[in-house]
Amino acid sequence: MMTVHEVAEHYGVSEAFMVRALDRIGFKNAKPDTAVPSPTITCFETVFGDQIRAARPRPPAAFTAESDAEPTASRLVRKPKPHVMRVAHERVGAGRDAARNREKRLLASPGLIHAMDLVGTWDGDPWSGEVVPGAVHFFGGPINSGPRAACGRSHMRAVLGDEFVPADDPRTAGQCPRCAELVAEGKGFRNPPGSYDPFCQAYLHVKIDGQVEVQNCSLSGQHRGLHRTREGATWDVGFDDFVPAPLDAGCHITKVS
Repeated sequence: MMTVHEVAEHYGVSEAFMVRALDRIGFKNAKPDTAVPSPTITCFETVFGDQIRAARPRPPAAFTAESDAEPTASRLVRKPKPHVMRVAHERVGAGRDAARNREKRLLASPGLIHAMDLVGTWDGDPWSGEVVPGAVHFFGGPINSGPRAACGRSHMRAVLGDEFVPADDPRTAGQCPRCAELVAEGKGFRNPPGSYDPFCQAYLHVKIDGQVEVQNCSLSGQHRGLHRTREGATWDVGFDDFVPAPLDAGCHITKVS
């Protein structure tokens, strides 16, 4: 049985969009890790499948605007971030901070050390291509989620600011042999070194039926024309020319003050 998160990934829509859609067909109070019965998925496909697919036409050729993220000119001349293959861990531990709140922690023995190119992940590279020894970033989401390592192994739970340097004997060094092989051959990148950022990074904050949501442009950093979310919402300058996704066309949509 698929979860809400997995169904959203399958259709290429956001979890918030998926929750609203399920609510409209009678599947109430769903959360990202809620299991969705097959009949409900079939109903979702019948009601919204064609709308979602129709919301993704090829973007138009003209481009003239700026967004909340960056002016258009800046986006076109932006220098690419350097690619650094990071050290990634598939398993993490848990502990408590000074306030007794649960927090993720690195394990003393995390298993095989993988390599990961963060460019192209939803979280992006928190260190902007710089090597920062000792720094760590934990990926959110359920335990069976997480971006893929260079070798194709998925569900990485943590990535370090350290650079992955393939050892002469990867197994002895505790490295994933396939990751070490790919990095040594200059492979394993999500995008070729020197390319622009894979996502546009433009966004809008809007209220949909009173709920604040972030509308992220899902197009590439080099796209031309309107910004477009995965669900099909578009805008050029900002909220004033924002066109909601087909599913949200009947909702009360206002600008976040």
